[in-house]
Amino acid sequence: MIIIQRYNIVAILSLLTPLTAFAEKKDETKNISVTSSATSNSAAWRSSEVIGHNVKNAKDETIGEIEDLLVDMSSGQIQGVVISSGGFLGIADTLSVVPVSALRFDVDAKTFKTKLTKEQLSKAPQFNKSKWLDFSDVTTMEAMRSYRDSIGGDVNAPDNSAQNEKTQNHKTMIPTDQGNSEKDIQITQNIRSSVVDTDMSFNAKNIKIITKNEHVVLKGVVETSAEHQAILKIAKDHAASSNITDELKVNTK
Repeated sequence: MIIIQRYNIVAILSLLTPLTAFAEKKDETKNISVTSSATSNSAAWRSSEVIGHNVKNAKDETIGEIEDLLVDMSSGQIQGVVISSGGFLGIADTLSVVPVSALRFDVDAKTFKTKLTKEQLSKAPQFNKSKWLDFSDVTTMEAMRSYRDSIGGDVNAPDNSAQNEKTQNHKTMIPTDQGNSEKDIQITQNIRSSVVDTDMSFNAKNIKIITKNEHVVLKGVVETSAEHQAILKIAKDHAASSNITDELKVNTK
């Protein structure tokens, strides 16, 4: 995991593709092409053009500014956007990590906006400016994934299960059902760590792993049948076969 610092001049068009612009008055979404003046048709973003931008909520209140971007260099994906939100939340020097999908760029206002409520933002993974989280830690990454799912999932991910979970059978577990016992947490962390250590696809490494009462549920989309079987094998290495519910799907696109 790489943290892009404020003054690095890095072309990150491919990384920022998920960030789309919208005009709220017209209720439509369109691709953004922004430079520091927000008027050019340039297709490339630099990190310095993103970092420092204010972020406003649906009430047009400034909730903070973009402090940093968390980039997974192996996959070319932005794992999270760090927002300095202490003033809005009433806690000094507080940084919050939200998924890219939580933000949109308003071309007219020339600022980033989010539909996150104050309550939702307060539940995002947080830390103090003087002591950053360890983003290579499995527990931290699991917290970021769980938060992403709790606010409706990543709208750009091929897996739309987060949206569908609201209409699924109530017996189907979702990320917030993750057990809090030491054993449940350890099983989830062990499976996640083993999957991340492979050379599987980005989607496979970001499947949902939920353990409750030592029962494991695997949810999400993988790229191949081989990845599917490999993940099942890893899960069986850390939990009894009878305690695994396989809800993984192979991407057919």
